[in-house]
Amino acid sequence: MLLRDHGLRCTAPRLAVLTALDRARKDGHLTVAQIQQVLTEAGHDVDLTTVYRTVSTLTDANVLHALVIDERVTSYGLTDMPHHHAVCTRCGAIDEVPSAHLAEALAEARAGSRFALPDTAGLTLHGLCPACQHDR
Repeated sequence: MLLRDHGLRCTAPRLAVLTALDRARKDGHLTVAQIQQVLTEAGHDVDLTTVYRTVSTLTDANVLHALVIDERVTSYGLTDMPHHHAVCTRCGAIDEVPSAHLAEALAEARAGSRFALPDTAGLTLHGLCPACQHDR
């Protein structure tokens, strides 16, 4: 249903990528290589090119969003629930922060900026994840 709502056909690779990202949601976003690894471990025979193409199509259709942490790493997450991101500056772990938790911060950013920032504007917070806090 999600794919059809975005004008896309329902294909096995698309369903597999969406399932992998949905199952990994509690652990944050996944890179293309991580998506392929999850799919391989689940018994899917999907090559890296297919994963790249699928992720690109789903991102273009706004089913997924791309989060670029630095010029070398892009990770992907589902767009079904509005959220922002907290990124660990040490290990790169990513947590999704529900948009309701940062609504006031977004309103302040909107008020203090010359930009028109929609409610879907993405905020990225940088800090230390629980594991890296513990390792200090």
